[in-house]
Amino acid sequence: MTLRSYKIPAYVFSSLCAVIFMYPLFFSVISSLKDNLEIYNNVFSLPEVWRWSNYKLAFATAHIDKAVWNSFIYAISGTLLTLLLGIMASFILTRISLRWNGALYIYFIMGLMIPVYSLVIPISRMIGSFNGFNNYFVMIVLYATFQLPLTIFLITGFMKGINKEIDESAVMDGCGPATLLFRILTPLSMPAISTAGILAFFDIYNDLIWNVIMVNDRSMFNISMALMSFVGERGSSQMGPTFAGIILTIIPTIVIYLLFQEKVESGLSAGAVKE
Repeated sequence: MTLRSYKIPAYVFSSLCAVIFMYPLFFSVISSLKDNLEIYNNVFSLPEVWRWSNYKLAFATAHIDKAVWNSFIYAISGTLLTLLLGIMASFILTRISLRWNGALYIYFIMGLMIPVYSLVIPISRMIGSFNGFNNYFVMIVLYATFQLPLTIFLITGFMKGINKEIDESAVMDGCGPATLLFRILTPLSMPAISTAGILAFFDIYNDLIWNVIMVNDRSMFNISMALMSFVGERGSSQMGPTFAGIILTIIPTIVIYLLFQEKVESGLSAGAVKE
């Protein structure tokens, strides 16, 4: 059996998977341009009348522009704070010889083993005790806290593989700890830092649970919360605008991925590999 004959089933399987994964997006797009009657009568057909007004209604009612802006504030700020703390913590765990480094590393990694939902009540009560609801700073710190264990795990694992002779050479050339970390080790650890940043950004951007619990001010809703609120208000009575709202919420993510596609793919593939 030739190599070409082996490729045919692979191409068929890949095409089938592509159709299965793309159909929900296609269905959402065409449904966003229909009214309820068309959606329920024939889910496969194209719209008889292209109702672009569904997007106008969803954009105006769900305040998608403000929600996207809030999501970017949470995601960018939370990711930068997570990476800063994660890089410094990884430097201490891998470059500073302390007696309790092993225990400290286990302490950080234990955060990956604790279900988020088990912390909802104690954290909400703690934040409520100092009136921290509806606060951008509190939300950013909260997001960074929950992203920190995975970030430390990825960066520490990579930084351990960097030869310590580089540190010795840098110190002999007059580098202090801060210069060694940010001018030498950080650039060398960029594959792991990119991976951690990508995962943290999209996780924060798509968050729902903490926005539901910590925010009741509509002006601070992120994109997931704005969509849930819009769907709750419209329900099944206006499915077209609901699907339009769904499409508007995923467009920023698709645009970001297309802009940083090469970085995303290289980061995810190289982040777990030591160089």
